[in-house]
Amino acid sequence: MAGSDVAMNTDPDDDWTVITSFANLRHATTRAARGKRANATIARFLERREPQLLALQGELRSGAWRPGVPTVFTIRDPKPREITAAPFIDRVVHHALIGPLEERFDAALCPETFACRRGKGTHRALDHAQACLRSASHFLKLDIARCFPSIQHEVVRATLAPFGLGVPVLEVIDRLLAGPDGTATQGLPIGSLTSQWFANLVLGRLDRFVADALRPSGYVRYMDDCVLFADGKSGLREAHGALAEFVRTTLCLELKERATLLAPAHQGLPFLGWRLYRGTRRIRPENLARCRARLKSRRAQHRAGVLASERYLAAVRAHFVHLGGPETIEIRSRLAAQLVVGEHEMGAGPAAPRTARTAAAVSTTPPRTRAPRIATATRRRTATRISGSVPPKASHA
Repeated sequence: MAGSDVAMNTDPDDDWTVITSFANLRHATTRAARGKRANATIARFLERREPQLLALQGELRSGAWRPGVPTVFTIRDPKPREITAAPFIDRVVHHALIGPLEERFDAALCPETFACRRGKGTHRALDHAQACLRSASHFLKLDIARCFPSIQHEVVRATLAPFGLGVPVLEVIDRLLAGPDGTATQGLPIGSLTSQWFANLVLGRLDRFVADALRPSGYVRYMDDCVLFADGKSGLREAHGALAEFVRTTLCLELKERATLLAPAHQGLPFLGWRLYRGTRRIRPENLARCRARLKSRRAQHRAGVLASERYLAAVRAHFVHLGGPETIEIRSRLAAQLVVGEHEMGAGPAAPRTARTAAAVSTTPPRTRAPRIATATRRRTATRISGSVPPKASHA
């Protein structure tokens, strides 16, 4: 693995010109409204898009723009998370800011980080982690404690400094960080595009430290979850101590010690809702239960007429993509039989014969094969002994 050099910008004024251009603001509006055009507030904005964007452009260029008051709510997935939903016009600013800078930001990240990046994602992170698992005897799994709420704004500014963004861009970033009242000095709101990128870039410094100083045989990071792979425990114990020190002193964050896991590769790596083994992977039962509950809720909403057919099918397909792979063929087949609606329920005409497959079923039900069965989460789990927290060994002078 290798770190990436930050691509410096030779003319910061060009960034501001592009960010505040009408074409970029219009494109940012399209991205921010994707999948949400049925929302009444967004629909009203889109009805008067041109005058709204001209006014926003004037506020940005004059320095008068300030972020609005967000809507804050809590979800449990499974632990409680406070989600901050910015006003729609602020989300347009988020996309307008990140869009022209995304390529440069992405180039500064190591290839072993997979969150919030085009061409990456959960499944590629799982594939990479499983490949590392096959070539190592042990792994060290780490998590950052309360990552988003704990990130210091000064650390974000220091992380963005090498990009040479220019004063107007940095002023907008400062206003986003400070929040509606302009007083915040710590924390990134969960749910905004800018927070995802700022957190990813801050933790990208951790990736480069791992690559340059620790050099494990394998490494993977998905936002605040990271895993190091090596042959033997001793090297990983030393890496744990060095990482804890770097995270504390350089990033002003802390590792979640109760989530630290040092274990042999053959016992399986819990990562992103799955347990990975060298030859297979199993979705964790609690994650499968949440997936079933969400789909059951969407099914009820669709039957009640609250959820449109297109959005219901989109939700089904999204969950099936998450479950994708030969390891979950049986699970997906059963879910498809339970959840896929008939053509008459889609408003496509009379009900099809019970023996006929609907277009929706064809699009979501995996084909039957005679391939050897692979372990899935439906089997009874056997008890395994996994190492617990692994504080670094005390050094003896």
